[in-house]
Amino acid sequence: MKRLLSLIISAVLAACVFSSCGTAQQKYNVTVRFEDEVEEVSATLRNSDTGDTEEAEPTLSSSESEEAAYGLNVDFEKYDRIIFTYDGVKTTEVAVNEFTGDFYVNMLGIFPSDKAPGNSDYAVKTFKYSDTEKDIYIWTPEDYDKSSGEKYPVIYMTDGQNLFGYAADPSKCWYADMCVENMIKSSGNKAIVVGIDNSTSDRDSELTPDLGDIVDISDRANYEDGTGKYFSDFVCDKVVPYIEKNYSVYTDPGHVAICGSSSGGIECFYIGMEHPEKFGTIGALSPAFALYDDQTWVEYLKTKDYSKHCPNIYIYNGGSDNLEKFLLAGAKSMPDNLSAIDYPKDKVTYKYYEKGIHTEEYWRAVYPEFLKIFYSAGNKD
Repeated sequence: MKRLLSLIISAVLAACVFSSCGTAQQKYNVTVRFEDEVEEVSATLRNSDTGDTEEAEPTLSSSESEEAAYGLNVDFEKYDRIIFTYDGVKTTEVAVNEFTGDFYVNMLGIFPSDKAPGNSDYAVKTFKYSDTEKDIYIWTPEDYDKSSGEKYPVIYMTDGQNLFGYAADPSKCWYADMCVENMIKSSGNKAIVVGIDNSTSDRDSELTPDLGDIVDISDRANYEDGTGKYFSDFVCDKVVPYIEKNYSVYTDPGHVAICGSSSGGIECFYIGMEHPEKFGTIGALSPAFALYDDQTWVEYLKTKDYSKHCPNIYIYNGGSDNLEKFLLAGAKSMPDNLSAIDYPKDKVTYKYYEKGIHTEEYWRAVYPEFLKIFYSAGNKD
């Protein structure tokens, strides 16, 4: 009798969840939160490889004060991009996958996060650099505790002055910390992000490797005889050893990535290809590959041996403003240049967005895609 009564009670409780006793809350794998009240919200899903699109209607999932959150279930195997339209306004197209379950929309744009962008907590370490000094910004997840023994993957990035919290212009910031926090919440994968400052007038030179003759451009002198090798040595000989000594991080290439945009994109590509034993994933967003012609690139790549270590390479480029259009040819041809030296095609991902412009807003939008490639390389414990 007791067993029968227990079964009856269990059945009644289960029924209550789906009946008048209460309705189970719908779970969504994508949620978008708006800073202000909105009346109409829709979404356009897109496959960046095939161009296939689908219109979808997010459902109001919660409302707090003036903010409202809408949920949507997206097949990540089918679609990897999304644009939200609210009250007739379209957001930037952003990458969508299992590493970015939440988005936040306010007057500054759309962010891969469940909260509004703000200031960040990070450590600063100053190194001697040539005849001056250079700051390094080190962001760790909220639960980071060196004494716990837990090890973290590391992402090294150029232009550290524009990575965390409010930069000089809040709209010109990667908010890389928020992207990684979103990844942690969505997938459980963690990372430490290390940003290297490139805010000085020498940026063009220090982020340009000297591989040969620069193509004929109006500001050619800014890039000739680039000091990218010095910067590369600085990263590998000073910054990386400091992080590995003072933070609980993995040191194998499978758990270490390097990423940057524009001049930072070409430099990170160069650093990763110079040191494949250190960096297992390279992110080159709107990279300045076009500074050198294809022949120069192939001749350079031929001098390297990737038989033991072969980094995963993520290349992204937009096509809307003049600078992105100039850089597009170099980004588009790099997979072919790599193929010419028999670099494995499955190690190279190239993404193009016609409406993308040369700014952090668009690099931030696809950063979760870079994160997915980083972890798909076997970095997850």
